[in-house]
Order: sequence, then C-alpha cells, then structure tokens
Amino acid sequence: MHSRRTAAIAIGLLMLAGLVAAAGTGPILVTGADHLDSPLVKIDGRIDLTDLYAFRWGLNSSVLALNVNPLTSPASTKFAYFRPGALYEFKIDTNLDGRADVAYRVRFFNLQSKTDGSRFQTYIVKRATGAAANRHEWTGTTIAVGSTTAYGHTLRIAPVLGGGKAFAGPRDDPFYFDLVGFKHLKERLLAGSTTLGAPGETANCALADTDPSAHLLACFTGTDTFAGTNVSSIVLQLPNGMIGGSGHTIGIWATTSMQIDGGYQQIDRMARPAINTVFNVTDAQKDIANVTGPRDDRTQMLARTKAVLGAFNNVLTSNSLSAYSAAQIDAIAHVLLPDELTYKVADGHGFAWFAGNGSASLANLRLNGRRPIDDVINAEFGLVTNFHITSDGVDANDVAFPGTFPYLAAPH
Repeated sequence: MHSRRTAAIAIGLLMLAGLVAAAGTGPILVTGADHLDSPLVKIDGRIDLTDLYAFRWGLNSSVLALNVNPLTSPASTKFAYFRPGALYEFKIDTNLDGRADVAYRVRFFNLQSKTDGSRFQTYIVKRATGAAANRHEWTGTTIAVGSTTAYGHTLRIAPVLGGGKAFAGPRDDPFYFDLVGFKHLKERLLAGSTTLGAPGETANCALADTDPSAHLLACFTGTDTFAGTNVSSIVLQLPNGMIGGSGHTIGIWATTSMQIDGGYQQIDRMARPAINTVFNVTDAQKDIANVTGPRDDRTQMLARTKAVLGAFNNVLTSNSLSAYSAAQIDAIAHVLLPDELTYKVADGHGFAWFAGNGSASLANLRLNGRRPIDDVINAEFGLVTNFHITSDGVDANDVAFPGTFPYLAAPH
C-alpha cells in the first residue's frame, strides 16, 4: 500500500514540476520557518506558506493565523494579493490521528485596485467537519464574507458566524531569525564539522562550508533576515468550542492548494516551524512533505529526523557537552512527528515552556500552540542541542506586536 501511495505522489510531483517549468521562478535567496522551503512552493509566493500560529485570546476564544507571500518588500506590498482560485485551509485534528476533523477554508475573488494602485479582494470563509474536512474541496458552511485590507488603508475586519472575527491582508512578517547564520550551520553540520566556534567569527565564516575547519556558529551575527519584510496574512479569531473545546488538545496545520483538473492539489503544508527546513535535506524530500499529510510523516521522515538529531548530538559529544541518549532522540522525533502544531485549547502557554521547577530540560519541556511573541528558533535550538545553545542572537521581532486583532503588526 505504501509503495503505491509513494508512486502516486511521485507522479503528482512530476505533473506539478511541469507547472513549475511553465510558471518559471525568480532567484531564491533564503528559506525560513517555512519560507520558500521547496521547489514546488516557489511556483507562486501567494501559496507559499511561511508560518502558522494558534493561541488563546481571552478566556473563550482562540486565534488561528497563517501567512503567505514571503519576503515581500514594502514597495511590492501594495500590489500583493492572494491567488484567486487557490484554496487556503486551517486543518484541525481533534483526536490526534493525523487526519483533519475540522477545516476552515478561505478563497479569494474579485481582485480590484484602489486609486493609489493598492489591491484588494473579497473573500469567503467556510467551515467543514467530518470526512470532508480531511479533503481539499470548496465545501462547508459559509461563516464569513469580507474584503481584504488594502496596503496603507483602514483595517477591514469581518464578523464570523457563531462569534469571532476574520482578517486577510498584508502584515509585517512576524518571523524573526538569523537565517544566514543557520544556513551555514546546517551546511557545515551536514559536511561533518563538529567545532562550535563562536558567533561573529568573520574570517572563519568566510571559509567554505565543506572546509573541515569551518566553525558551526561562526556566521551568526544577530541579524534578523526578515526585518523590514511583509507577508499576506489570514487571521481567524474563533470561539473555543468551534475548534475542539476548552481543555482539549488538538493538532493544527495549514495547507494551500491549486486548482488542477477540476480538483485541488495540495502544494504546501505548514505546522511547527522549521520541521521541513531542518529535517528534510533534499528538494525532493521537501516537496513530498509539502504535498502529503501528517499521517505520512513518521513513515517518510522519522529516520531522517533521528539522523539530524544524531548529528547535533555528535557535536555535543565532540565538545564534551551532555548529549541525548538514543532513547531520548527517538522520543523527540516521535514528538515532532507527525508534524502538527499541538495546542491545548484555552491554555495560555506558548510554543515551548518548562513545567516542574521551570528548568530548561527535555523532561520539563512542553509544547503548546504558537504566539507571535514566541521565539520559536531559540526554543528549537535548545531542543536539538540539549539546551546548550539557546539563542540565534535575534530575540525579538523588528516591530512590536499589537494587542488588538489581528495581533500582527501593520506592514512596513
């Protein structure tokens, strides 16, 4: 069964590769939490997921947010818009079996321009449940109809049937990370380097990443790669009862799909930050992860995830730092996969927090949704290095997050 499914995925990827060739791609400079993470998503930035958020707001509601259109410059943001005909979805797994039980679907229509050239669209939000939620289709109950916020114009917010709010439009990219430093670290790690070094070693950073004397941390400078850039955001604030109920742990991921042959083909998938970027190595592996679902993750990615964790572990051992046991590496990989952003509905904790006495350790670590303020890269650095490295040097967003809906800062 698995071999037939893998063959079907491969055929689908070949078909999509033809679309990539037809659409063409521009120069690609970086990949982030999920920004530009595989060849297929580079077809069109409008369906390239960058980040996913899920967090409590108040006692009775929660917020779901997804972003696309990575690395949009302020000059280009006026003209940015969502892809008409594409399907944008929040998938919610209420029993943690790797399949969606609730889906919130958004489509965009009627692209228009204001007198200053800024673009806006109408949108519809649907809610689907049961088996339909696990498919990609434009079905469900319409719960919101609104208009996107045009760049530089007054915020547009639509009411949600049953309670809540909806927003779509340009926002500041809330992801913050020294990506250049990390790219060198990953290349040097995969090339076999085990020397940590220190951030800001300019001369060592200039070495080829394949040079055995290249230091892992040398290229970190504390520069936020995403500062000053924008994204296009979809934000829903919903009553807790509409996503599983307070106190219930759910799994969440986002998908984008294109219309192909009368149906929808998933192009991108995003849940926890950096899973595809860090634990899949080749472009083919990244593409397959993006077009499949969480239920396939352990079959496809478990061995690779453990291998990458083992490479970090080898660095710790080589530097006489306490490392993980094989059992702990296996446990971490099984927590990270399937790739769903787990969230205990109405729990106010963020992406990573420490129970017990609050000390930073694997035994105390708890994962819970993701808030914009959460420094997810610092948390993930800590996790893969047994909490010996806990910062990439970028510890806050370039602008403050607002305390009002849609909770992401206005675009640059």
